[in-house]
Amino acid sequence: MALTTSAALAGAWEEFESLCLLPMENISLAQPTTLEPYQSFKNDGDTYTTYKIDGAKLAISDGRAGASKWCWIDVGPRAATRFSESSSSWSESAQADVRYELIDKRAPGFLLRSTSWREPKLDVTLSMRGKGSNLIMRVEETDLES
Repeated sequence: MALTTSAALAGAWEEFESLCLLPMENISLAQPTTLEPYQSFKNDGDTYTTYKIDGAKLAISDGRAGASKWCWIDVGPRAATRFSESSSSWSESAQADVRYELIDKRAPGFLLRSTSWREPKLDVTLSMRGKGSNLIMRVEETDLES
């Protein structure tokens, strides 16, 4: 059972990175063609669409209908520790490369803002959702420029 759980946990970070973080950084965020919208959520297609991946919920707003561009993943308690480790490792690397600067340190979590390589700037946030059982990681365009 632990092996299956580990695979699912690693999958949530990899999916977030490939479907949200990297496309946002490269100004190419789009709805994934390989996933079906999650039926338990309202998915009107105008502003955002939600998907379910390995027990996590992923939502993407790709800017349609004038909506802002953002993407988040909500990771449940079983995946939270591993996801937190992966996101913290990414955060340390992104800061060391001077691609992002730390704006706020939280327990657990952080708020990073992109430096001058990307405009408008991006905010990347990791925080607890609700009373502390789930983690949510969000990347969104700001209205800030260098």
